Amino acid sequence: MSSSDPNACRHGARRRGVTRGLAALAFGLSALALSGCGFQPLYGERGIGAGAAERLNDVEIASIPNREGQKLRNLLIDRFYPSARPSNPRYRLDVSVTAVEQKLALQKDATAVRAQLLVNAPYRLIDTQTGAVVFQSSSRSMISYNTLEQHYAAIVTQQNAYDRALDDISNDITTRVAMHLGRGS
Repeated sequence: MSSSDPNACRHGARRRGVTRGLAALAFGLSALALSGCGFQPLYGERGIGAGAAERLNDVEIASIPNREGQKLRNLLIDRFYPSARPSNPRYRLDVSVTAVEQKLALQKDATAVRAQLLVNAPYRLIDTQTGAVVFQSSSRSMISYNTLEQHYAAIVTQQNAYDRALDDISNDITTRVAMHLGRGS
């Protein structure tokens, strides 16, 4: 086809229309396939979502040692209990927190300009009536941050990295525990 061909424009438009139609068909088929695979929204009106908040309200969150553990516990409490804490919980969530910092991007004078924080939080969901572990897993978050020369700024930057990691972990734990309890355990 040459650029002076008057039909070239029509053929190009027709090809784009066919390509868009195929893309729409593929999207529709993938949506149909997802609906048949058992996908259920966690917080929706159907499936496990209908009682996700009530199921999380049956979980007592045990104390977690150290300052980062206290922050994680407070984040979990905010996510698990929308109104009040449980009076007679069916489950207890035991969580521990460990953190490792690694210096990255070293300069010639051996000072780091970048650091990486890896926070790991293994947890267990325990049935308070039987004492059996009904679910256990681990959640981790890796956060990178700049190391700064000013002392106060360096502390604030490092604390912000911890806070972001703990927020990620609390979201992950909340979702996983809600999914497990939603299976009817």
